[in-house]
This record gives sequence, structure tokens and C-alpha cells, in this order.
Amino acid sequence: MTLTDPFWLILLIPWAMSLWLWRMPSRLLLVLRSMGLAALFLALCGVSVVLPGRSGTVVLVADRSLSMPPDSAALEKEAADLVYAAMPPGDKLAVVSFAETAAVEQSPQASRFAGFSAEVGRDASRMADAFDLALSLIGKDESGRILLLSDGQWTGRDVAAPAARAAAAGVAIDYRAIERSAAGDLAVERFQAPESVLPGESFMITAWISSPIGQRIAYELRRGGRRISQGTTAVPSGTSRLLFRDTAGQSGSSEYVLEVKGEGEDPVPGNNRARLLVGTMGAKPLLCVHPGKASALPGLLAKGGLNLESKAAAECQWTLEELGGYSAVLLENTSANLIGHVGMENLSAWVAKSGGGLMLTGGRDGYGSGGYFKSPIEPILPVSMELRREHRKLSLAIVVVLDRSGSMAMRTPDGRAKMDLADLATAEVLNMLGPMDQFGCIAVDSAPHEIVPLSDVVDKEPMRRKILQIDSLGGGIFIYEALVAGARMIAPAKAGTRHIILFADASDSEHPEDWATVVGSCAKAGITVSVVGLGTERDCDAGLLKDIARRGRGQCMFTENSQELPRLFAQDTCVVARSAFIDEATAVRPSGGMISIRQQPLDAFPRIGGYNLCYLRPSANLALVTQDEYRAPVLASWQAGLGRSLCYTGEADGKYTGAVAGWKGAGDFFASLARWTAGKAQGLGPGIVATQELRNGVCRVELHLDPARSPTPFARLPQLTTLCARPGERAVARTTRMSWSSPDCLLAEIPLAGSETILNSVEVPGIGQTALSPICLPYSPEWVPRKPGQGAAALERLAKATGGSQRLNLSDVWQELPRKPRYAAMAPTLLLIAIALLLLEVFERRTGLLQIAVKSSLRRRFARSPRRTDTPRAVPDRQDRAAQSLPASAPPASERPRPEKPAVTSKISDENREDALSQARQRARRRMERS
Repeated sequence: MTLTDPFWLILLIPWAMSLWLWRMPSRLLLVLRSMGLAALFLALCGVSVVLPGRSGTVVLVADRSLSMPPDSAALEKEAADLVYAAMPPGDKLAVVSFAETAAVEQSPQASRFAGFSAEVGRDASRMADAFDLALSLIGKDESGRILLLSDGQWTGRDVAAPAARAAAAGVAIDYRAIERSAAGDLAVERFQAPESVLPGESFMITAWISSPIGQRIAYELRRGGRRISQGTTAVPSGTSRLLFRDTAGQSGSSEYVLEVKGEGEDPVPGNNRARLLVGTMGAKPLLCVHPGKASALPGLLAKGGLNLESKAAAECQWTLEELGGYSAVLLENTSANLIGHVGMENLSAWVAKSGGGLMLTGGRDGYGSGGYFKSPIEPILPVSMELRREHRKLSLAIVVVLDRSGSMAMRTPDGRAKMDLADLATAEVLNMLGPMDQFGCIAVDSAPHEIVPLSDVVDKEPMRRKILQIDSLGGGIFIYEALVAGARMIAPAKAGTRHIILFADASDSEHPEDWATVVGSCAKAGITVSVVGLGTERDCDAGLLKDIARRGRGQCMFTENSQELPRLFAQDTCVVARSAFIDEATAVRPSGGMISIRQQPLDAFPRIGGYNLCYLRPSANLALVTQDEYRAPVLASWQAGLGRSLCYTGEADGKYTGAVAGWKGAGDFFASLARWTAGKAQGLGPGIVATQELRNGVCRVELHLDPARSPTPFARLPQLTTLCARPGERAVARTTRMSWSSPDCLLAEIPLAGSETILNSVEVPGIGQTALSPICLPYSPEWVPRKPGQGAAALERLAKATGGSQRLNLSDVWQELPRKPRYAAMAPTLLLIAIALLLLEVFERRTGLLQIAVKSSLRRRFARSPRRTDTPRAVPDRQDRAAQSLPASAPPASERPRPEKPAVTSKISDENREDALSQARQRARRRMERS
């Protein structure tokens, strides 16, 4: 037994004094009071009893990063099986894996490990996070041990802090080193250049090459997609240097990529290629994106004095590296399909989080007709593109035919099945229709299944519930059956426009049979057919799907990203409804909002040849509006997060430009729109400078203040917004509050992982914001070259610090698992006992029944006890003992006179009885007064 708070024992002194000063009226009350106070004191002292130790837990921590050998997953699974096979009864095994993140693969339990399944990434080694997670799986009162399977390389937080917590908790960290071979590893050890340069400035690029042997290597340096240096050179064993020179462009950001190759086979090719980004200071140009055909708009903007760069949509990468080099992006009648889902997500995040600008012009490939409805770009636009019933000219009947074959059960990266996203896309089509329209839905595998019969869109909710319940049931989609079922359902429709949307897998469309006859019959009946293919145009059945759409006079759209399905279905519905684009010459009038975009107001504006029908969002600025029945916005703008967004719904250059094409002020007008979108030159004003530096895989952003300033120029701490993205992935925004690192400098640190690029933007409250140049690591930190045995030495130091050791025989880990004694706190039980004794004491004071019961029990016990039947041994009385002590000359006892015995009265006198009753009454009265 232990006492956690023994100082409460000092209360024993006043307790003993109280019992002596205020005596209890009876022994029973004294016992109850003493026991209750004793229980209370022991509870305050935190009495705990020691119990036998329970089972222990071993947590196996497995490294799954890129730095591990190719067969490391199989080796780690085999190690887990060996540990499980040697596990004693009652003990438990848990498994944690880590790379970019840490995850629990198996919680503590007595079962065999099934294998690694968690998505932890591979571009980092967050070992500290794995230790924190492993310690959380070991109970507070349990014994535990951590078995680490790793190459000894970690990134992110230092492992010293979690290792110290493990040592303090008595949890040792054992290890087994699993390292890749580093023999013959040629690597780009460092790749350096200035973070930013002035336009036209020449600068040096330095590469440090690590070679295990002297050899001749080949190298190639590219800027963007253009080679600027190439050759071969001899390098000695160890580290040597390559120098390059280049001249900065006018503005923007340039990506440099260096590749080296040795004479033999390289065991770690990941560090043979390195990249860096160099920003050019100064005003950034505007990027004008066109669909691929020549346009006069870039020439008009250049005449207006704008610094711009013109590209076809197919030439754009839509990465942070590329977007960070521009002040704004102009999309001239460019379809959303040419940008892609990831590109639109990056573009939207760049505008809202990094302060970029976005301008859209209209046409047949813009806005709703171009697929921007329900796209990632739509939320940042000042106009919306929904179909409103009051502006519909013709009724519409649509039948959606869905592929629900086995391939649709596959999961997307966000955990949803492809079938679920197809259901949502179909429901989006239903949402766009109104009471004047008709809708039907069919799900097809090896046979068609009617989900929603063709009916008027009056009550959408029952239809929606049926659509969202469609599941993948296996098999493949039978194209002929799907087309026949769709044609039969839509044939009786009376709507002015009848349309079929066929959704199919581009690599799993079976049994086409005589599909051409079915589609031809639909075309003759005025029924159009569009196809949305899940896959690419290179898939085996993509040609079939294209032919179906061509013969059906509809669209054919492909996507590998199932998250784009709702947007593609909505785009096709907009095109079919034919109310998304007005192809008639329309008069336009300026409004008061024009003055906020250009300094000179417009008295009149030429007629436009057509426009995309959109609707102004609340709080958006309206500058041009049509004078037809729709009163639709032609020019609208607003602030989109940190950036700006502007929409011109007319066509800038093309068939539907109208009288604007011959207007003398067209160049100045469009140049003013682009200039407003790009915004003012970013900066934080005098006395404040923002810098960034890459150090040990961490980007350090510093905000330097003038030491001679008067007060601090801002009331709240500046904020750093960081966009992070890997190649081919969407950008993710993170916000960091900067902190003081010195009296004149604020600092924020952003760790980089793997191949990701980050784009930082500093916002100073009350002053402004500025976007810094993009920055990246040369390659994943997992590919950093290391010396042989370096990882094993790091693991040995970690194990020694926690009392662990290297485990060559993994089953021995159970033999050294400590058995911790358990301490059970008795305070709650003692408090309950104290309360019960207090209640008994109060009960006794009020009634006295406990004392009566105790006396009655004792009386009955003595009354039932048996009498002794054996003759007791004669004990001489006092007189006999006195006689024995007399001298020999004394007379015998028989001759001495006996003393007279007092008379024994058999009854108590009346006077004594009165005294006894009086005393009893007095005791009872005192007892009542005290209670």
C-alpha cells in the first residue's frame, strides 16, 4: 500500500484532540466516528494498493518511405509474423506504419497482422509522429516496448522529444536496421542558385556531384522544356562541382532541371535528377490562353501597353511553378476540358489564396457551354451559370443510361466509389430540369434496369433517392442493350428536345452488336446522343464511344478523374438546353459599375453578336448589361479572396463578336479590363521587406521591418498563406501566423515534402499583401545520399537513449518486456465508506436503535451459551489462605469463630429504583441535546 499525498496525515492531531475534548455519549458512536474519519483521511492521502502486473504491448513501427529497399514491405510483414508467433498468452501486438504521415495498421490485439493497407504517402519519414502514435497505444498502467523497422533516416520533427517521453514512461525502443544498398550511388548532392534575380541579370547555377568512384559522367541542364547545357566530364571519388551560367528573363519564374548519369548502374536513381526554381523580380506578365486557333485579342492587349504572353491551352501545365510567374490569366473562349479538373483547382486556389487575377471571355466554348458550370472555377466568378426555367424556350426530355458494371465499384482517392460519383452526376442533371421537362434513368450491366421511368419533373426528391441508390453489381456494360433501352424510353416523349446521355467505361464496353442502326434511328427521330467515357481517348473502346456520339450528333467527353463526372453531365445538359448561349445580336448599355474598372466612363457600347447567358451574383459589380428580355450581365467583376475575377460574357474575337470587332476603342477597352484583373504591382510599401530561404528542407519566410520605424505598422500579426502541390495534384492551401524572431523581424517556417512546390503569399493587415516566388526541393529527401552504416548508427544511438537494443532475433522482444505493477486507487471506495459511516452515526444519534440492537444481540448470545457441568477445582478463599499463613501454635480453623455474613436482599428498594430511572432520563436528554 502507498500514499500519494501523505501530508494529509497531519490532520490526525486535531482529530485526536477533538475526540478527547468532545467525548462521545456512547462507545458505539465513538467507533463510528473514528472509522468514518479514518476512511476520510486515508482517501485524502491517496491510498493505493499494489496489484499484480497485467499483460504488456509490443508496438511494431514500420518505415514505408521511399528511402527503404524495394522489398521492405515484405520484410516488415515477415517480421510482424515472427513477433506474433512468439507472443505469450495475454500479451498484445500493435502495428504502426509511417512515411509522410503515421497510421495505425493494427490496434493492440492478440491476432495475426493482415498486412499494410493505410495510405501514408512515401515522400517523407515522419518517425517522430510514429513514436507519438505508438506511445498512445500503450496503456498508462501497462508495460510496453517499441520495435522499430527502419533505415534510420527521418524527416520533419526531431525524434529526440518522443524518445525522451518513451524513456520516461519506461518504454524501450528496439530496432532492426533495413537499409538499401548505397554502393555505386551517383547523386546530385546539392543544386543551388539565387532565389530571385533582376530581369536580364546573369547568375550562376552550382551543382555538387557525389560519386563513390572516379568516373566519367554525362549531364544535361534544362530550363523549362529547353536544353541550355549538355556534355560529359570526369569527376573524382567524393564530391565535385559543376558550374553553369544563365541570364534571367523579363519576369516570372523559371524551372531548372539537372540530370546526371554515370558509367555503371545506379542503385538509387532518384537522386540523379534535381530541380530548382529561380524567380525574376519586377512586374509579372499576363498569360493569355486561347483554345489553339489564332486570335486578335493578344495583339489588341499588346497595343494597349500590356506585358503579356500568349499560349494555347494545350501548352499550359497549370502548376504553381507556372502560375506563380504571372500576374493574371485570361481564358479566351477556352473549354474547361482543355484545362482539366486539377488545372482548374490550381487556378482557383491561385486566385483566391495567392492574389492572382482571372478574366474570362465568352463564346461557344466558354461559361456553361464550355463546361464551367459546377467546375472548381465557378465559385470565384462574379456570375453564375445555372439554367433558369423562366429563360427556357423549349422543353427538354433527357434519359441517362448509366454503366454499373464491376469497374464502377472501384474507389477514388477520396474513398468514394465511381458509381457514387456517377449517381451524383445523374442527380445533377435532374436538378437542372424543371416542371416543363421530362427525365428518366436506366442502369445497365449485362441487361438494362429501369431506375426512374420517363416522367415529368414535378417531384424531384423520390427520383433523386432512387438515383443515389444505384450500386455496381458486377459484369460489363452491354452497349447495344443500353442504347436500345434508352431509345425505347425516350421515344414517346413530347418535349421539343430529346436527348440521351450514355455513361460507359472506355475500356470495358462489351457487345456493341448493331449499335449503328439504333443510333441512326435515333438521329432520324430527332433524338441526340452524347457519351461520357470514364477513361482516355487511348483506351480500347474509346473509338466506339466516339462513333456513337458522332452519329448521335452529340458530345463525347472523356475523363480519368471520376470527380469530374458531375461537371461533364451538367455541361452536356447546358449545351442541349440551348439556352446557355444567345446567338443573336444584342444591344448593351454601360452601368455605373464601369467606373470601378476603368477610369474613363463609357457613354455607349457597340452591339454584340452573341453572349453566354449568366446571372449576376450578389455583391458583384455590374459594368455592362444587355437590353433584351434577360437583362443579363455582359461585364461583371468582384474581389475573389486575395485576387480579382472578371467576366466578359461576349466573344472577344470570333463569329459572335458583333460590332465590337470594328470599334476603335476595342483595344483600349479590353486592355483596361486586363489591367484591372492583374491589379496593382504587389508590394508592402517602404520599410517592410519579405524574403524566403530554403534551409534543411524548410522554407523560412522572414518579414524585415525598418529598425528606425516609429510604432509597429500593424495591429495584428502578419499572415502567411501557402499553396502546396505536387506534379499532377491539386493545390492545398495552408495558413500560418508569423511570429517575432527578433525586434525587427517576423518569421514563419514551412516544411517541404518530396516533390511538392509551395507558393507563399504574405498578408500584412492594413498594408497589403505580396506573393513570393515558388520554391521547391531538389528532389525527395528520401533520396538524399548517405554513407554506408549511417542509418544503423543513428538507430543505435536512439536505442541506447531509451534502454533498447538491436534485435537480431525478433522473438526475444517478449522476454525483455517489463511487467509493471499496477496501483489501484482506493480513494473512491474509502469516500463511500466514510459517507456510509456518517449516515449510520446520524441514524444512531436520532434513534439509538443501533445500540439497543447491539445490546440485545449480546444478551441473546450470552443467554444461549451452555453452563459448565464439570466440577470446578477448589480454590481456597481468603480465610483459608490466611489460615495457612498462621503460625503453627494457632488454633485450628474449626475452633476459630466464623465471621457473620451480611444479609442478601433479594429485591431493590423503591428509593434505588427511582435513582436509576432518573439517571437514565438524564442520559437520554443529554443525548438528544447533542444530536
